[in-house]
Amino acid sequence: MPMDEKKKSPERRPEDIPKEKRQKRLFPKTRAGIVLTEDEVQEIKRGRRQLRKDLRARGIKSKKDFELTASSLMLYFDKQKKWGLLLWLFHGRGLWALLAALGALMLVLFALSTISEMRGHFTINMSGGLFREGFSLSETVGFENPTTRLFAQPAEDVPCCSIRDILPDVNDHDGQHNEEIYFAYTYYIRNEGESTVNYTWKMLLNAESRNLSTAAWVMIFEDDQMKFYAKAREDGTQEAIPSFGDDSRGYPERPFYDFAAQPQEQYEQVGTSGGRDFYRIIPYSFESDTVVATGAVTEVEPQEVHKYTVVIWLEGDDPDCTNDLIGGHAGMEMNFKLETEEDTEESSFEDSWNDFWDGLTFWDELT
Repeated sequence: MPMDEKKKSPERRPEDIPKEKRQKRLFPKTRAGIVLTEDEVQEIKRGRRQLRKDLRARGIKSKKDFELTASSLMLYFDKQKKWGLLLWLFHGRGLWALLAALGALMLVLFALSTISEMRGHFTINMSGGLFREGFSLSETVGFENPTTRLFAQPAEDVPCCSIRDILPDVNDHDGQHNEEIYFAYTYYIRNEGESTVNYTWKMLLNAESRNLSTAAWVMIFEDDQMKFYAKAREDGTQEAIPSFGDDSRGYPERPFYDFAAQPQEQYEQVGTSGGRDFYRIIPYSFESDTVVATGAVTEVEPQEVHKYTVVIWLEGDDPDCTNDLIGGHAGMEMNFKLETEEDTEESSFEDSWNDFWDGLTFWDELT
């Protein structure tokens, strides 16, 4: 709601405001050149949030239209002058603030380098666009500890196993729930914003040694619907066990068939013996050497939650699962972004810094 401008003195200075009502900011917010009280700042911010919500409800999403309307309702702040910031930085307390900022930048660089070193782990990341829309990640459906990035410890010294060895309730546990023979991680993403949006996800292979990915199979549950993936064979043909054309053997059951999103494409009957049916399992091929799989979710409404479970194992029936893989490792990540954002497979320092700075801007608007 706009404030009554007639009650405000045009000569108001920071020292004219009672101490308990002053802004606790390095750069006090002003409007029309007048320093505002903290209560006035919060009132303008509440008005801007309500205005944004009202405009979106009417289908108006243009930032320019929003700012024009906000200005007409006196719901705006003066823009900070960049040259004033530079003068302040090199004068008095500004110099100490500059040193503190440099120290903070060093911490950010250290954090980014740490993330880079953890590329052998499994990570889940959100783009800056999803963050600004209000999305969050959590290891639990109750979102007791929401975050923008999740890290999972790798499964170490795992032997080769079969898809039949994966526990049938692998999708029923939250967080990390590895077994000795495979990696498993369950997490959730929720739209905590006010807009209905579309997002996409991409699972990447970001680190590898000894060509471990040739035998690494990946199972992804999305809202309890499962698909599993494996790297294509060296000649580019799709993996299958038993191989296409070999109908002399097969699996006596279809593991996770009841959860399969497209069972007709991933399971094939190869024959019947002694009154029992036998099946071929057919993983989808990795989309490229670095992209395991991609997906999209549309019309995600406010407070809507989606669940993901990722399982990774070394498939013992895969011909590529040999002793040559001993000592190898593989790191993967799953990235989420708005459908309208540009697609990049690798994060750059500039992207990370922009997300960090946009996050600060986003939270400043909410506080």
